[in-house]
Amino acid sequence: MAVALQLLAAALLLPPHRGTPRPTRWPRSARGAISMGSKGKSSFAAYTISGKGSDIFPLPAHRAAIQVHKKHKGAGCPPSKAPAEHVPPLLRGRLDARGLRVLHLDPPVWIVDGFFSAEECESYRALAEDAQRALRLEQSATFSASTATARTSATWFIRYQDAPQLLARAAALLGRPVDHFEEPQLVRYEPGQRFTWHYDAIPPSMLANGGQRIATLLVYLNDVETGGCTAFRDLREGGTDGDGQPKRLAVQPKKGRALLFFPSDADGAPDERTLHAGEPAKEDKWIAQLWLHEKPYTPANLPMGTCQREGDAAARAFAKEWQLEPPPPLISE
Repeated sequence: MAVALQLLAAALLLPPHRGTPRPTRWPRSARGAISMGSKGKSSFAAYTISGKGSDIFPLPAHRAAIQVHKKHKGAGCPPSKAPAEHVPPLLRGRLDARGLRVLHLDPPVWIVDGFFSAEECESYRALAEDAQRALRLEQSATFSASTATARTSATWFIRYQDAPQLLARAAALLGRPVDHFEEPQLVRYEPGQRFTWHYDAIPPSMLANGGQRIATLLVYLNDVETGGCTAFRDLREGGTDGDGQPKRLAVQPKKGRALLFFPSDADGAPDERTLHAGEPAKEDKWIAQLWLHEKPYTPANLPMGTCQREGDAAARAFAKEWQLEPPPPLISE
């Protein structure tokens, strides 16, 4: 069992292939700058990613990006301000979702405030105490051998059928079936714990099961007053710091808030601009996390008895109760 868990952990969090990445397919002007059109000029600003990379994580090959205007810093920009060509394909036609805001236009980073109710946050956190419905990894999944000590949090795998609130709300937001999602997870960061820079895209050797990860969804289950941000090394949030340098995009945990970003483009090409980290907090931080794949994903039998079909039924019942759009039909059946 221990070996199986280590293999599964490595499979979930290996780094993407560091070949020449294909750029995210966003429209560009004849001079190579990203085009926003007249609609986005007052709310967004194009820039070129700069700064220092590292031997493990060099600067991305594709460095064009678009941040929100500093007047939207922190709270984000209304979706109505985003030019249609820059709305992620998974969100097109879904911009009326309550609490949806744009934190960064390209690569897209969005939040949904109120994604979980306070009660849903508490019930999901409580799964950590149920050994039949949640399986704790004795050693948290790490990113690669070179960053083997980079993650110090604890992770639980949750049975699909025991995460109806996460699956139903994720399917309603993204319009994808339950069998396209990886095993739902629960993560706890104790004071001082962190997860340093990493990518969420997976390498070519793992693409046989569901293809590439095309969306990352994190839900913060408690407020964190100091530290604990999800930070993006190469992205800007608008405005400058005390030294006059552009502020790095960092999302503060807020109870019930979802963070949504896209480790790869719509064609499955990894987007290295989404390099990110979980910063140390001075108090406990709890998150629910879920990854969406291009195609149906086959889970391991962890925890024992996990079942996508039962998870789909539970998510449909939850969606009906809360008047959400039901998940699309399973494709794997």
